Amino acid sequence: MISSLLQFIVSACSPSKTSMQKETMSTQLEYASGICAPELYPVRVHKGDFYTADDWLPLTKGGVVEAGWGDNGMNMSRSGIIPTGFKVTYFSYMENKFYKGDFALPSDAIRDLFKEGMIGYRSKRYSTYDAMIVGMAPGGVLVVWMQGIDKQIEIGRYQATETDMEWEHFIPKTGFTRDEYVTNLINRRPEVVANFQKNGLMLGLWDTYRIKYSWRPKFEFPEGSKVEGFELRMYIGEYNFIWGDRLTKNDYEKRAITTSMDLLWADETGQDFGADIYFDEAEIFEAYKLIYRDDKEQDAELVIKYNDTRTSLEFYLRSKSEEIELEKMKVKIYKRT
Repeated sequence: MISSLLQFIVSACSPSKTSMQKETMSTQLEYASGICAPELYPVRVHKGDFYTADDWLPLTKGGVVEAGWGDNGMNMSRSGIIPTGFKVTYFSYMENKFYKGDFALPSDAIRDLFKEGMIGYRSKRYSTYDAMIVGMAPGGVLVVWMQGIDKQIEIGRYQATETDMEWEHFIPKTGFTRDEYVTNLINRRPEVVANFQKNGLMLGLWDTYRIKYSWRPKFEFPEGSKVEGFELRMYIGEYNFIWGDRLTKNDYEKRAITTSMDLLWADETGQDFGADIYFDEAEIFEAYKLIYRDDKEQDAELVIKYNDTRTSLEFYLRSKSEEIELEKMKVKIYKRT
């Protein structure tokens, strides 16, 4: 590819006052293209790419895509272009429809994000984003993310339009008609069938995931304990590992609702602990709806309490005037060595 690799001189500031001083480093940009679809709503890409005026980075085509919203389930090609747009044509199995679209991307913002990069929590070294992902949801919903080792961020939401093509051009020589092929593929996935019978296409759900509120985690742990860092994973498909100065400041931020959290801390004896936390979707969305029902711009806190017996964590969504306990999440606490 012509001019596919760029040299960046990146000034990277440490997120910890003590771990690292400000340093300047040079890195060669190279990242992968990725594709994804929500679990239980499989798709297949016919063709697509990120592109500039004179270069491109193809999306992986062929195969069933269904790893999960925001997950980078398929990537092969790599490049270093700063894309000005992307295009994709794909098939949605649950809708039995083709979609296509060609969209401009915010190339200046993408360039800035690549330059900014991140300091990895475990490596304590600078790295930049290593994938750009296109997600395809029912109804022609498209989302693009940039993915790095400790951070994934949404670039934009786009709307594909319905199209059609000769089935033999899409999947040649199967011996099945289009309807037979689609039915057979879906019926080999009983969990997909069961979900569709219960929930249908759930049109609009992925836009609901994109709603953001001003909130922050708050840790109410026994005196002498210390939270080292936590990763928030959001229904929107974003994630972020927060540590160092950002953890110390713990500012309110506009965030989507979290689906899970990985939490690292040490108790007052110095024993290191971790916890894998998975929230119940219906419960946590209802809690946010209630807390923000009268004031969508207010600040709130997702409170995590470590109980006195050191056996469990408790969770509350709290505003200045109200508190809602969350009880349906799954929590696994473990010792770290």
